[in-house]
Amino acid sequence: MIGFAESFLTWLVSTILPTFAGLSAITWASKKVPLRYIVAFAFGILFWFFVDTISGSAVLDVNSGFGGGLAQVGVVLLFVIGVVSFFWVDRKRDILSPQSAVGKYGLTIPLLVAIALGIHGLGEGAAFGATAYSTSSTSLLNAFGGLTAGVAYILHKVLEPMMIGACYSVYTKPEGGTVGSWLRSVFLMSIVFVIPSLLGAATGYLLAYDATYFFALGTGAAIYVVFRLAGPLFVPSEAATSREPIKVAVSWILGIMALYASALFHS
Repeated sequence: MIGFAESFLTWLVSTILPTFAGLSAITWASKKVPLRYIVAFAFGILFWFFVDTISGSAVLDVNSGFGGGLAQVGVVLLFVIGVVSFFWVDRKRDILSPQSAVGKYGLTIPLLVAIALGIHGLGEGAAFGATAYSTSSTSLLNAFGGLTAGVAYILHKVLEPMMIGACYSVYTKPEGGTVGSWLRSVFLMSIVFVIPSLLGAATGYLLAYDATYFFALGTGAAIYVVFRLAGPLFVPSEAATSREPIKVAVSWILGIMALYASALFHS
């Protein structure tokens, strides 16, 4: 067993710092790169993220057929709740009309995206906490598979928040346009994204429970992010040329390959 304080602080630092770095990088890049390519890159990340998350939910227990019992019903219901709840909360913010939502709702949309994406962190954190509590190793790094596993996690936490940053770049008009206001926004989005992971780590260390349900809820919540990222890709652009679809496709490929490459470190 590794002490609670040591494991929790390590989880905090290894989650919040990469998250802040990823958000800072993508929102800065959005000032230099056309937004459509930023969104396509983030959309590619989302595809692999969805695969990761639904795998964590045991693919909604589909391999049980019709014999999964209440556990199977529970994961499916949580998936549905994850989808419906975010669409309901955001129903008055032009979710199906992305052009109309630009600049109207402040940080609300990217913060909702941060919450939706952060939910899967409850499951990740719970798995981390349970392992830290039960391991016979005296080293956190060794307990979780060594240096390459640590690199994989940090890269994931750099890339995943870029989906939040892409939504921020599309839907939010920075107040005052100062570096200070931008950094405050990035910090707030980082905190909102990270909080579920911290809750999961703390409760997973202290309690024994099945984290599959959190992944099911997070998988459903990710569907909301699909709509928020997909919409801006289809907004007409005066500068569009016949090469635009190829550029968008390449941006998407780069996004999914980035998260794929980070996952290779954990294989």
